[in-house]
Amino acid sequence: MTTFLISFIVFVAVMLIMLLVYSVWLHFFDRRNKAKKMRLQAILNAVHWGGQSQGSAQTTQQESALETWLRSRSRTFEQLENLIQRAHSPLTAGRLMGLMLALFTVVVVLGLLRQTNPLLLLVLSVAIASMPVQWLSRQANQRRQLFGDKLPETLDYISRAMRAGHSLTSALGMVGKEFPDPIGQEFKTVFDEISFGIPFKDVISQLADRVQSYDLNFFVISLKIQHETGGNLTELLDGLAKTLRERVKLRGKIRTLSSEGRASAWVLGSMPFLLAGMLTLVNPSYMSLLWTSSQGQTLLLIGGGLMAVGFFVLNSIVKIKV
Repeated sequence: MTTFLISFIVFVAVMLIMLLVYSVWLHFFDRRNKAKKMRLQAILNAVHWGGQSQGSAQTTQQESALETWLRSRSRTFEQLENLIQRAHSPLTAGRLMGLMLALFTVVVVLGLLRQTNPLLLLVLSVAIASMPVQWLSRQANQRRQLFGDKLPETLDYISRAMRAGHSLTSALGMVGKEFPDPIGQEFKTVFDEISFGIPFKDVISQLADRVQSYDLNFFVISLKIQHETGGNLTELLDGLAKTLRERVKLRGKIRTLSSEGRASAWVLGSMPFLLAGMLTLVNPSYMSLLWTSSQGQTLLLIGGGLMAVGFFVLNSIVKIKV
């Protein structure tokens, strides 16, 4: 009976790994579907968020009943959707949760087969299952930083286009055609949403929600005020571009001054892993006590907790808001 149970668990783990590998290949390496999915997802998000802003409860055809129910009941599910949208990923929140569940299950099954410490197994399972979210967060932050760096140039372009006689909507469409991703893609989505008939105030509010950049918020608030009160928009954009350009320069100076702290965090964080790898190559039996004995697993938990606290403290020191 025990042999049958172990064989069944191994079979389930192997099937989950195969499904995980196939899902990753399908969503990240299939060139035929990647561009189409990204474009369709942008349009579906525009329609969905536009419907939400107008108070409608309509859902798209590709949404399942489970995703609709989770969206209405779970704040975490909405946060995952916002994260996926900010990272511009072809994944959906339901598939992301399925991927995390598959990773969690595989790690738990492998840990039970090796009779790992339950607390250590729980920590490892949660850490590995959260890796897709961490990766998406990193992609979203990089995308937001690239967007902020190109925003002053974009505002200058919009201002020059309006001086040449183009309307604001036409200038936004020109930005979507002329500028690279991510700023070109986002403004192209804005132009498409305006073409769909979504109100202008809702469109720029959705742009701010997708990117979540402080610099972009200045632009959105300025457009809302100008849309309600009127005024010279070109002069407003010129002044805003100058202000944002100075903010970008200041962020670059701060990043340069804090580079020593970030380098220290990388060096101190990688040293234990490098030392463990070298000792494992030299004397595997000596290092194997860390993950085969209960005392070693306890030390791993304590060390991992202290490293997490150290990373948090160093990140708080070098992270300065501008």
